[in-house]
Amino acid sequence: MPRPIRIEYPGAVYHVITRGNNRQRIFKDDHDRSIYLEKLYFYCEEKEVKLLCYGLLSNHIHLLVETPQGNLSKMMQPLQTSYTVYFNRRHHHTGHVFEQRYKAFLVDKDNYLLEVSRYIHLNPVGAGVVKRPENYRWSSYRAYIKGQGVKGLDRGLILGQFGGRGRSRVTRYRDFVEGGLQGSEKWSELPVIKQAFVGDEDFAEQATRRAKRASGIEGRYRLAEIVPVVCRVMGIDKEELRKITRESRIQEGREVLMYMARRYSESSLREITSCLGVRDLSTVSHGVRRAEERLRKEHAFCTLIDRVLKKLSYSRIQA
Repeated sequence: MPRPIRIEYPGAVYHVITRGNNRQRIFKDDHDRSIYLEKLYFYCEEKEVKLLCYGLLSNHIHLLVETPQGNLSKMMQPLQTSYTVYFNRRHHHTGHVFEQRYKAFLVDKDNYLLEVSRYIHLNPVGAGVVKRPENYRWSSYRAYIKGQGVKGLDRGLILGQFGGRGRSRVTRYRDFVEGGLQGSEKWSELPVIKQAFVGDEDFAEQATRRAKRASGIEGRYRLAEIVPVVCRVMGIDKEELRKITRESRIQEGREVLMYMARRYSESSLREITSCLGVRDLSTVSHGVRRAEERLRKEHAFCTLIDRVLKKLSYSRIQA
């Protein structure tokens, strides 16, 4: 299974989940939790990251952060390292405290910011630690509903999603969070796609393109260059490529095109679906995943991709 892509750009919001190595405890007592929060506040301030929510459980941590500088990894890496050094020294421990790779889900803040904050604040309830979220000391929820100042916590972005001022916003947020425990809505399920996004296919596409612009990465080939090369390699024409059929040669050609267009061009999902004559954006996403799986298992499919890449490079040189 390939690692989920890590996308960073200025203004991105992330739901970060980090777990203890081998599911072991990250915190042995409240002193450990206090030290972790001190370090979290320090590195958020140093790296200019906005801490929106947090929840510290015994063997995992949830964070909701906004990165105006597009630098999540530059905050998380020293934070994890610093706490590991502290934990190992205090508890005479050696080795990893955290799993080597934390999870960071890019959040569609226009549509799912509140849902993720509710997920984090209700997590201790879902884990059976407390019955009411305000009873859990080691989350940011009490700071939200009781107005207690917590160093380094930025409540503005989340409370700003509600109209009104002051206590009226707090009351509406409390109703939203705790209403999840009473209604039929499944607050514990977030719409995660591609192991990397909380949102839909359109959001994932926009975020990916924004990250490319921010990093200066450009796609190597245009879709108009890829299509004829795929057709030549597969021995089919452009119209056949648009056919939805069970014929293996055409199905394979469509998967090759989907993979090449997503990995070696800046073509959007909509551009690719239009090229293939399909409507559903997920058709391309599923096709790319199938191609990636075949690349791991089938030598013949790897050879096809290599042939397409070589012909593209040759065509570019000739031009």
